Amino acid sequence: MKPPPLIIVMHGPSGVGKDSVIDELRKRTGIHRATSSTDRKPRKGERSGNHYHFLTHTEFMEKVGKGDFIEWAEVYGDLKGLERSELEKPLSKGEDVIIRTDVQGARTWRKKLAGAIFIFLMAEDASVLRARLDGRDSEDEASLERRAAELDAELADALNNDYVVHNRHGELEATIEEVARIIEAERMRPGRPAARVIA
Repeated sequence: MKPPPLIIVMHGPSGVGKDSVIDELRKRTGIHRATSSTDRKPRKGERSGNHYHFLTHTEFMEKVGKGDFIEWAEVYGDLKGLERSELEKPLSKGEDVIIRTDVQGARTWRKKLAGAIFIFLMAEDASVLRARLDGRDSEDEASLERRAAELDAELADALNNDYVVHNRHGELEATIEEVARIIEAERMRPGRPAARVIA
């Protein structure tokens, strides 16, 4: 009998490399990425439907009004949320799902999901994360300062997860392999309960 599909929640501080890890995992494991929606403008290189569903503020709030989102919040001045269909559709077909979020989102998902696996992705230390943020060239100084101020609280949340994975500079391949092993082990874990939305 095929085991029930997984929901993986991957999160960590900005600039830690979540998108790079997830993009490669999709190729290797076939896991479905649950794509969030946002009302912010795309950054350089971002594509709608891949990194986010980019909506206008009006479109986003219309979906809120219709109850389309499982969860949504304002994060750093932008609205972000995940539509129900992004989870329900792949799970109904027996497909594993990975959710990419931030620490605030992970706290919300712990209340809304049962049986999900939480992976905290982090770099070597806070100074490396700040250097990565500076190198993105997509944030203004005020945004960088805001994100840096949140960093200690985000790193403290590492203890609240099933797994902590370090994405060290220049070792992306090792990071991807470690997460792929976690996914495979969880797929095969005897008696694992089915992941589901509870709120």
